[in-house]
Amino acid sequence: MKTVAILTPSYNRAHLLPALYQSLLSQTSRDFTWYIVDDGSADNTADVVAAFGQDAFNIVYLKKPNGGKHTALNVGLQSIAEELTFIVDSDDVLTPDAVETIVTDWQRYGADASLCGLSYYKCYMDGQVVGCPYPSAAPEKDSFVNMRVNRGVWGDNAEVWVTAILRQHPFPEFPGERFMSESVVWHAMSRAGHQMIFIPRGIYLCEYREDGLTKAGRKLRLLCPCGTMEHALAYMTKDVKFVQRCKYALYYAAVAVYAHKIKYGRTRLAKELRPLYAAAFLPGVLLACCWTAKYGRFSKLK
Repeated sequence: MKTVAILTPSYNRAHLLPALYQSLLSQTSRDFTWYIVDDGSADNTADVVAAFGQDAFNIVYLKKPNGGKHTALNVGLQSIAEELTFIVDSDDVLTPDAVETIVTDWQRYGADASLCGLSYYKCYMDGQVVGCPYPSAAPEKDSFVNMRVNRGVWGDNAEVWVTAILRQHPFPEFPGERFMSESVVWHAMSRAGHQMIFIPRGIYLCEYREDGLTKAGRKLRLLCPCGTMEHALAYMTKDVKFVQRCKYALYYAAVAVYAHKIKYGRTRLAKELRPLYAAAFLPGVLLACCWTAKYGRFSKLK
């Protein structure tokens, strides 16, 4: 049994997968299996994957109807047998020592039952760290919420998760919505008491493409209001510092108003969150009006 599952959701990215495959061929450790979840691609993804073969390392190819990255991750997690899961996007690559680094670090830290994973740097192709560096020059144990939100370490990171724990927290799915922020699940694991080791080392190289989810921005999120409200709700809990709670309460209220989800939004709120929501509601109405002026009414957004 391998230690690491590299999980790659892919949608019409057949032309990009070979670069990731080459970076996996270059790994100094082959202690991994590559899982590719084809999210209903209309291109020749299946043929490209078949051409890779199975000689260098094991590749598991799964295909499902299109439903968005988060649904592809849910499907992939059901098939993974490896102890660790590393989500690697189809348009990115790994440094040659990425798997070896993960396995070595897990041998050092993995006996700690409180851990849900390891977090490394993502870097741009020139090696510059994406977002903020970690506060310490040495590996540090902390929760995702405290490190990334309360301590202000913003930006994308390369997170490697304990598969069994990640599987306990599937990504919420809403009919007709094809986007869900991954941080919804990262927050859920943090609130369940799990911590991570934050390791200041880059193992993942990326670039943000014009057709990628990161570039899609607010319009994509407004097209998926239930998922976007789940994202905002994750930042409204009491383990998040107050200024961030207020910011996301405003966002939550604004999405509820803009997408005509006010009643739904109220039903999702725990009792202790309702005063914060009430205080944010009128400013949220104003923000929703601004979105209407920019994008048009929600009913016409699609």
